[in-house]
Amino acid sequence: MGVLNLSSLGRRIRAARVAQRLTLDDVVSRTEFTVSWLSKIENGLLAPSLEGLVRLAEALECGVEDFVADLSTPPRFVVDRGGEGRALTGRNGTTGTVVYPIAEGWKQRSMKPELIQISGTVSRRPAESQEGERFFHVLEGEVKVAYGEDVVRLAAGDSLYIDASIPHSITSSGRGASRILSVAFEPNHPGRANPGNGRARRKERAAGGGSRSPRA
Repeated sequence: MGVLNLSSLGRRIRAARVAQRLTLDDVVSRTEFTVSWLSKIENGLLAPSLEGLVRLAEALECGVEDFVADLSTPPRFVVDRGGEGRALTGRNGTTGTVVYPIAEGWKQRSMKPELIQISGTVSRRPAESQEGERFFHVLEGEVKVAYGEDVVRLAAGDSLYIDASIPHSITSSGRGASRILSVAFEPNHPGRANPGNGRARRKERAAGGGSRSPRA
């Protein structure tokens, strides 16, 4: 989980109280909190509960998001243990596909890693697209990636890096199940250094740049 910046949170709460021209005693009368508790919150010495934040927001006539927006800092690292985590089945209306999200504990991440398992009997998945870039690495089996007008076949050990705004879908092309590591890079996340890179690549491709995989 991210760590909340208590000092900044306290300053925002104090600023909201001052903007309403309320004293600590005024807020206490509205919330039934104690002056000591409110003082510790405003000085960044105590982390309020979600219920406490909601009651403060109501008393100060603002939203909880006004207190906490952009205050969460990412953890130093996130570990996912094998066999743990949730599994998403039937994504995009398909059957025979199971998606295992990775690193969900990093709430404001720029990348979205997943393990995708596709059975050998699944029909072609609906094409998907989103802003940014995407990386596929085949761990087991053989897959077929429909990418725009191209079809790229990948075997275990092969990788593919694409512009995710171009419609694409991935299916197992062998008889057995396939396992794929997928990492999507989300450009609208605040951590993105240069959001114009994807648009520049699309312009280059439209002008005749770029290349196709020799295995397509």
